[in-house]
Amino acid sequence: MIRLVGSFRLTVLSRSSSTVAKSTQSGHNAALHRSADQRDVTQMDILEERIKNREEVREIKIQGQTQKWAYRSEMVKKLDLDMDHRRIWIAFSLIIFLGFGSFVYVKSNVVLGRREEMEQREKMRKELNLHGADRKKISVVDN
Repeated sequence: MIRLVGSFRLTVLSRSSSTVAKSTQSGHNAALHRSADQRDVTQMDILEERIKNREEVREIKIQGQTQKWAYRSEMVKKLDLDMDHRRIWIAFSLIIFLGFGSFVYVKSNVVLGRREEMEQREKMRKELNLHGADRKKISVVDN
């Protein structure tokens, strides 16, 4: 008896062991074929069979050489390349940390330098006893 499930055509076999052995030899999976008292093959059964077939070793012969191959998704999963972009986030955080650290370092050096210059100007103004508009005329010159 032939049944159509989705776009697949499956043959339902009887319970005798000879027909099951024949279906196994012909390349069909006996676990997918149901007898009259068993439930029909569902889409989930077909998907489970596809998942099992994915794990098999794939080989192709090219000019007498056997070449093993796999789907890209299998290689990504095997090599753990889909790590939710962990390396990218680590790089971003490292760049942010270094950028913030360098900003704090430069900013603190600038503020400390200005403070020292201001203290030097005040010290010179006190030494020269400058008052009023004359105080603004003095500054520190570095060589």
